[in-house]
Amino acid sequence: MVDLAQKRDVAVSMRFRDEDLGIIDRGAALNGLSRTEFMRRAALNEAQLAILNESVVRFAPEAFAHFMAAIDVPDATVPRTLRERLSRPAPWTEPT
Repeated sequence: MVDLAQKRDVAVSMRFRDEDLGIIDRGAALNGLSRTEFMRRAALNEAQLAILNESVVRFAPEAFAHFMAAIDVPDATVPRTLRERLSRPAPWTEPT
């Protein structure tokens, strides 16, 4: 349950070209949403996709075997970027 005492609404100001707002307004109307709600949902969706794209690794079966062998190697031989990705918290956990 959401603690209403801690709920915060923060205004975000953005600049758009008129033609962009026309497209956004049309999309919002087609979905029965206000511009604000439509843009909020779109921003959240893009943020979630960005997080998942950095968190989910897909492999073909043979590549998975190579991956599993690679993560069993001592840390010193694992590339820094891979070590960083593997140490990140899962996207469904709360940030610390």
